[in-house]
Parts: sequence; C-alpha cells; structure tokens
Amino acid sequence: MSSATYQTPPELAPSEMTDDQASWPRTVGLTGFMAVALGVLILILNGVDSKLAMQFGNNVGFAAIVLGMVFMLFHAARDTDQLIRRLYGTVGGLGLPLAGIILSVMPVIISATKALSEGETRKIVSLFFPFGWTCFFSGLFFLIIFCKNETEEGSRKTGLYALAGFGIAFALTGFVLGNIINGFILTYGSVLVLLGLVYLSAYVSQVGGADLEGYKPAIGIGLLGGLVFLVALARTLIPHETPYFIPGGLLLMTLGAGYAAVSLFMVSDWQLIVLTRRELAAYFYSPIAYLVLIINVVVAGINYHYFTEQLNRQPMLEPILGPFMFSSIFWAFVVVFMVPALTMRMISEEKRSGTYEVLMCAPVSEITVLLSKLLSGVIFYLMTWGVWGIFLLALRAESGMAFEYRPILSFVLALTISGFTLISMGLFFSCLTKNQIIAAGLTFFGMLFYVGLLFAAKEATPESPAQAIFKHLTFFSLWFESIEGRINLRDMVLQFSITFFWFFLSLKVLQARRWG
Repeated sequence: MSSATYQTPPELAPSEMTDDQASWPRTVGLTGFMAVALGVLILILNGVDSKLAMQFGNNVGFAAIVLGMVFMLFHAARDTDQLIRRLYGTVGGLGLPLAGIILSVMPVIISATKALSEGETRKIVSLFFPFGWTCFFSGLFFLIIFCKNETEEGSRKTGLYALAGFGIAFALTGFVLGNIINGFILTYGSVLVLLGLVYLSAYVSQVGGADLEGYKPAIGIGLLGGLVFLVALARTLIPHETPYFIPGGLLLMTLGAGYAAVSLFMVSDWQLIVLTRRELAAYFYSPIAYLVLIINVVVAGINYHYFTEQLNRQPMLEPILGPFMFSSIFWAFVVVFMVPALTMRMISEEKRSGTYEVLMCAPVSEITVLLSKLLSGVIFYLMTWGVWGIFLLALRAESGMAFEYRPILSFVLALTISGFTLISMGLFFSCLTKNQIIAAGLTFFGMLFYVGLLFAAKEATPESPAQAIFKHLTFFSLWFESIEGRINLRDMVLQFSITFFWFFLSLKVLQARRWG
C-alpha cells in the first residue's frame, strides 16, 4: 500500500452565488403595504363612526392608500425575486379585482335586501365610485409588470389570460348593460368600457400587435367597437319617446368608435401610425406616464372633494361643468406642470440616447416624425384629462341626478384644440436641446406666459384692445366659453394657427441640423 497521503485538489470553480437583492426596494414595498393598511383602517373606522381620541379624515386615508400603492408598484417593478413578483402578480390578477367586485356588488345586495321602516325610501348603494374602479385600475399595473418580467411561460400565460379575461368581462358588461339599462352607460358603464379597452390593449401589447399573436385579438376589439357603433346608430334612427342620442346614444357610438380606432392603431403598418404607436409606448416604458396619471388622480380627487362640499352647501345652476372643473386652482397646477412633463423628452431624449441619428436616417420624413410625436403627446394629454371625466361620472352616479351634458362635448373639443397648441410648443422647445430639464423649463415658462395672459386680460379695461388680444391669445378663454356651450370659429382658427407656427419652427430646427 502506498504511503502517499490523499490530498483534495484545490477549488477552482466559482462558488454558487445568487443575485444580490437590493434591500431598499423591499423597504419601499413594505412601507407601501403599511401605508395601504393604515389608509384602509382609517376609512373603516370613519365608516363605522368610531369615537377615538385622535380622528383622521377620509382624505388622509385616501392619500395613504394612493402613496402606498405607488410604493408597492415601484417594488413590484424593481425586485428581481421571482416569488415576490408572482406574489404581486397574484395581487393584481386576483386580489385587487376580487376586492373591486366585492366593493361594487356587495353594498348593492345589502342595500337592496335591507328591511325598511315605514315611510323610508330605499337607496341602492355601490362603492364602485371611488373604490371599485380604482381596484380594477390598480390591478392592471401589477398585471402588466408581472407579465413583462415573468420568465416561466405557464405563469406568464396565466397573467395574460387574466388581462384578456378581465378586459372582455368589463367591455361586455359595460356595452350590454349600457344598451339594456337606461342610464347605465352614463355612470358605471362608461368606466367599465374604458377599463375593458385598457385591459385588452395591455394584453395585445404584451403578446405583440401586427403580424404576431395579438393581431386577431386586436381585430376582435375593432369588430366589437364597430358592432356597438352600428347598434347605437340603429337605435338612434328609431324614434323614441325620450331622447336617446343625447347623451346615451352618442356616448355609446363614441366608445364603439374608440374601440375601432384603437384596433386600427394597433394593427396598421402606416408610417405615421407606427411611429405614433412607438411614441405612446415610450411614455409607458418610462415613469413619466405613471407619475402624470397618479398626480391627475390625486388632484382630481381633491378637486372632487372640494366641489361636493360646495354642492352640499349650496345648489348650483346648470351647467355644472364649469364649477366642477374650476372650483379650485388645482386645474391650473395640472396643466402648467403636465405639459412640460409630457413634452420634455420628445426630441431631447432621442438626442441624448443616440437614437436621433438613427431616426433621421430612417426612410421617413421629418414631418412624419414630428407629427407622430405631436399626435402621441395630444393623445396622452387627453387620456390624463379622462381621469377628471371619471370623477364627473362618479358625481352623476352618487347624486342620482342628470345634468347638462352638451357643454362636455364642446369642452372636449376645446381641450383637443388647446392640446395641439400646448404640445406643439413643448415639441419645439424639446427640439432645441438634448437636455430634458432645459426643455421642460422652457415649456414651463411658456405655460406661465399663457397664465400671465389670462391675468392680464382680467386686469385690462373692457374697452381696451389689449384685453381682446390677451383673451384670444390664451387658450383659457376658449375653455371658459366652451363650458358655456360656445366655441367661436376665430378662436379655433387662431389656436390651430399657433399650432402650425410651433410645428413649422420645430420642422426647421430638424432640417437645419440635418443639413448643418
């Protein structure tokens, strides 16, 4: 037997290592969960009229829930642990939708079966506004994050099926009940239809649009919208004892046309639509879209709270859209800060990241590039104002009283026209520099200039030409008149002329740098 002793060879292979998990995103997520739990507890205690030594208002509870959900979304997007991501996927695909269904349906069942005393009238209660639809909307973001980051194909398909299933359920519920139950589409139905469109669009974007797996679902969205439009049009042509076209028929046709337009937008290979789709996706791939939407939800909620308090103290004359939109100064805060946030990255980010040269070398013209960025900015600008429309529907649902809808049509038109003017201004400033902060600052001063014109018009004497000039130059006068149901052709032409002016300057900046 050999006298040599056995020795193990040296360890050469690297030890098994795991990815370091950043502790601060988990800390943020835990903080968010505690904030949500605290906010829910405050709302429950206020709902049962608990008498505690220290009382917190419902606004504190809402703020804690919103802030906590933002923190949890951040954690869901940043944490790389698969189990945690699947936990958040379960929250978005099961927990929040189930909570939304319970909050929307259970109070209706309880109030419908509650025994009434003599002389008492039955009041059907639903918590769809404000809790139900926010649970559905919040669950969407958790599902999108889960489907985007999940690596196991079976789990990812489960998340995709949840997106498609909820989208179909919301859309069919809104459209079918909106055609059967009188007034349903004016309150809950519209929000359900919009939620369904957002869910279905998210599903198509996750599986791929044109020429991919999402092509047929996208076509199905368009067919559903076209069918709803034709049904609403046929019902409009049939004589009714009560007016159908305004507002129910028109709203159904608008929503149906919106489904068809989104379908065309997702499957078309036209250069302008493809680039616009690219720009819209860029918003949602960055935190800008989510921050702007969250800020709008918070500000619109505060504005809704102040308006309902004023309405409880003193009844208001029609149209109530004006007092609702301008009951506080919050609307100015939104528009002044929202436009720079939406436009600062349009061209500046292309220059900073190095994709500007690639884009300019592509077989597309500068006009197509600028139009795509302008259209995407205006579309997202209108989407953010849609949050305010949801709170207006909540007012209709909670009060149970119809109000004048026609000023809403003219106001949406005024918002669209002013949106082109403001986004084109921000687009020009974004063309001037590759620094997003500078572009945002220039656009912010441009917005302050418009606000200054409004105050200058108020300070000027009514007989002076300066007041007329200031009123026509600022888009606020267009807003105020549209709420009263009036839109002057000269104001529309002037705003489109200003849009063309900014667009022309942006085009010349791109052309000068291409040939410079």
